Amino acid sequence: MELNLETLGFTKEELQQRVVDQLCKELTSDLDYEEGMEFPVDSKFGKKLQRVVEAHIDRKIQEIAENHIFPKVSEYIENLTLQETNKWGEVKGTSLTFVEYMVQRAEAYMTEKVNYEGKAKGENIYSWTGTQTRLSRLIHQHLHYRIENAMQTALKDANSHIVKGLEETIKIKLKEISDSLKVGLKLGK
Repeated sequence: MELNLETLGFTKEELQQRVVDQLCKELTSDLDYEEGMEFPVDSKFGKKLQRVVEAHIDRKIQEIAENHIFPKVSEYIENLTLQETNKWGEVKGTSLTFVEYMVQRAEAYMTEKVNYEGKAKGENIYSWTGTQTRLSRLIHQHLHYRIENAMQTALKDANSHIVKGLEETIKIKLKEISDSLKVGLKLGK
């Protein structure tokens, strides 16, 4: 009896596939031996191959997104119009583009009246008084922060110079006192 692939029950393609599968398995994993047991672990080559493949996939996804998805999203946002409706879905007011709507909302946010804590009327439960716009409060806060930091820096600098000057003056005075003192010893009869 002659031994060939057919007598073993394989086709040429099946044998090639098994060889390729075994080579891949051997290249991408190793066996680790611990207390007489062996178990598969990723090989250095397998880990490196996985990192390279993941990086390639990430680049391809980014490229597809930049070429196809991002332009469509930008076009959608630029052409999006918003229309205010009542509770029955009937149109009221004029339609706005998304950019016009965002500008309008930003303007409303900045000019909204707030209390001394920066809270709008709906955010406070008790005795709300709108004393200023949000923009003026934010400017006030920023200026307060900058002035406070400048004052603290100036005070720290002044204190370091004063302390240094006092230290030098005290050393000079102590030396003068030390030089002017005369120590004598008198022995009694």
